[in-house]
Amino acid sequence: MGSAVAIFVAMFLSACNQQDSRVSKPVTRENYVQAETDLYLYEQQEKTGVNNFEHADMVTKENQVIIRSNRDVVYSRAIVDISEGVTFSIPPRKAFQVIHVMDENHLTHRVIRAGETVTMGPEDVTGGTHVYLLCRTQITDDLEETKAAQKAMKIDAKSSKPYVPKGYKKEDVAAMRKELVSEFNAGKVKIIEHKSFVPTLADADPVSYLYAAAVGWGGLPSHTAQYLPKITGQGSDASQQITIPKPDLDWDNGGFFSLTTYDSAGWIVEENFYIGYKDMQDNGDSYTIYVNSPDKLNSITVQKGWTGVLRFYLPRNEQEFIKYIDSLRSVKMEPL
Repeated sequence: MGSAVAIFVAMFLSACNQQDSRVSKPVTRENYVQAETDLYLYEQQEKTGVNNFEHADMVTKENQVIIRSNRDVVYSRAIVDISEGVTFSIPPRKAFQVIHVMDENHLTHRVIRAGETVTMGPEDVTGGTHVYLLCRTQITDDLEETKAAQKAMKIDAKSSKPYVPKGYKKEDVAAMRKELVSEFNAGKVKIIEHKSFVPTLADADPVSYLYAAAVGWGGLPSHTAQYLPKITGQGSDASQQITIPKPDLDWDNGGFFSLTTYDSAGWIVEENFYIGYKDMQDNGDSYTIYVNSPDKLNSITVQKGWTGVLRFYLPRNEQEFIKYIDSLRSVKMEPL
């Protein structure tokens, strides 16, 4: 417990120190979250410059950019200069769509929904002058409508100063990420999801803040989405199934859930890696998901050592759904 508190204090001091440096900095547990975020910001700038959206296609194993990407939505990404203010807007839409705002410390996690317009400045974040946008547009049956909805999102920034990287090396970030992910997969730590993706360090659980950035950087806050980042019994390539109680989501306003599978590092390795709730076996008050079971309808394919994430969007009651997520930790994959 003492080491966790020490890490948290060091993170706070690191978050408060926003001076950029061109000198190579070692990546440690104390600065890893900022270093990982720095990498995302800089690489996005290299692709699109500042204040410009990159609209991605549906995720496949060939085009994934962020670890543990989701197939339910198409992503749009941008790095934005907020030093002199910016306005974000999304036109109204029946299906799920959000602009997710994260600052240089992987904090803030402001979620702008369809039909909303929000103005922000440097006073609205925990430090720095740039934010990373990770937008999610739910894929509908009309792919043209989905693509049009992506392009309808707007960034109106008052300045376009470039982001200056803080001096961390990509290979050092990757090495620390691998170490943290391995510890999580080995069961050495527990992530409290609703204390991982939060507005400030005061809202965070220090261990969750650290490990969630490695396991699922860019996750949405619990009022918009909740996650089960580890399926009990995952890893076997045998034919298996798992049955979970029907979640209490805001179905009428676009609530949905899915299971996406990855390798142990969080990358998609199979073509048939994902299943949405509409393709699961609907038992009325529960859903059953099949793995490596070709005789079952809509079974997904995994490799030995696989990991899985259940994602639930728009919980009807945030606090009650936290209890639901906790209840799923005792639900196991079962052999067929």
